[in-house]
Amino acid sequence: MSIQLPVTLEEMYATGFVTDRKNQKRRAIDSTISKAEALVLMQIIADTKAIVTLETGVAFGASALAICYAKKDFQGANKMHYGIDPNQRTEYEEAAIVSLEKEKLQDQFTLLDGPSHLMIPKLIEKGVQLDFAFVDGWHTFDYTLFDFFLIDKMLKPGGIVAFHDMYALSKQKVLRFILTHRKYKIVKERKVRGNESKMSTLKFFLWRLKNKPALLFSWFHWSYQLYNSSGLIVLQKVENFEPDFSFYKSF
Repeated sequence: MSIQLPVTLEEMYATGFVTDRKNQKRRAIDSTISKAEALVLMQIIADTKAIVTLETGVAFGASALAICYAKKDFQGANKMHYGIDPNQRTEYEEAAIVSLEKEKLQDQFTLLDGPSHLMIPKLIEKGVQLDFAFVDGWHTFDYTLFDFFLIDKMLKPGGIVAFHDMYALSKQKVLRFILTHRKYKIVKERKVRGNESKMSTLKFFLWRLKNKPALLFSWFHWSYQLYNSSGLIVLQKVENFEPDFSFYKSF
């Protein structure tokens, strides 16, 4: 079955803009997931029947729309998508919530209005278990690692966690931590297949190397971004795992 984007999200990609709570047009296309990435997220939700989901970094709402729309017909009393963002009601003027309302998806969305290191522990205390999580919050190593560390406490074995903007060296460092200190595997078949030309991708690849020469030594950059400009990577949790108190591997 082919995946269809919600109309509101199609309009966002076609025009580059969304409407906020004040009915103001906001340029969103430069700070959101791509259409190809949205389709991959939706396919993951559809294939895994992910009922309880979470994302860090809601912004203009493209990922929230994709995730909520993909499971709109799922059954389950606990169906919910938790979106964590301290700026949704201020900087973004509820643009994501407005878009969800247009698609009548607001009832399956809960905004946690605050930083993830304060909001996620509240879900852990409530005993929330996740089928899927999308990490797209603050991009530094410490905040990304902390997002993952807390999400790992809630993600069910077999569950999926996806990371956006993986061209950031800080996030690649987190990926190395995950693969050495927890039981996860990269789901290679979930690579994004974008529509950009090979020449466009190559130019973007070389531009990143010019601006961040350290990417020359990045296996992720060579394995993923030489062929596609997407920064999305998908991991599956193999099992719950807590290392011994003295455990350490270089990452």
